[in-house]
Amino acid sequence: MEQAQKRGLARLMLRWPERRAELRQRFAQDPRLPELCEAYEAACEAAAYWTKSSAAVGAERAEEYRALMTATEQDILHRIS
Repeated sequence: MEQAQKRGLARLMLRWPERRAELRQRFAQDPRLPELCEAYEAACEAAAYWTKSSAAVGAERAEEYRALMTATEQDILHRIS
């Protein structure tokens, strides 16, 4: 299991503590879920980077990555429901 996938899964388990067992189980069974966890981790990291950036486009980029985080969360919820 890749580190980014693990970190993404950990973030999701912190976000949705009531779904931890379900997330762990589906992560082990659904080959697509680790990929989504990795994408979620990447979006979280990018949002954090751009939030701290002093670049003129920083706020806009941060918002784009937050929207991607939300969309990825929705994909994950559909897969585990």
